[in-house]
Amino acid sequence: MHKIIGQMLCIEKCDASIRSVELQLVRVETCGCSEGYSRDATEIQNIQIGEGDVCRNILIPIHMIFPRLFTCPTLVTNNFKIEFEVNVVVVFEDEHIITENFPIVLIRP
Repeated sequence: MHKIIGQMLCIEKCDASIRSVELQLVRVETCGCSEGYSRDATEIQNIQIGEGDVCRNILIPIHMIFPRLFTCPTLVTNNFKIEFEVNVVVVFEDEHIITENFPIVLIRP
């Protein structure tokens, strides 16, 4: 069980040993037409924010600088979309993985 507080992550309770906590940036491109649609998700960046069996009830700061060459403002049209997601990934010692997905909207002023 975990929760995100602002720009912090807190592992409140976990009976299994954790190997790492990671933050992934994913670019999702969707093309659609009358025949159907195609959705392609590409991992842009993966940052380890916690290594080893992280302490419980300790706030882990979340910081990610988006790479300019691989990101752009979110774009949504009738037939084409470019969207972004951030995944919080917890990898356990026994190789099991838990992922929680957070869609985000990128804008440029």
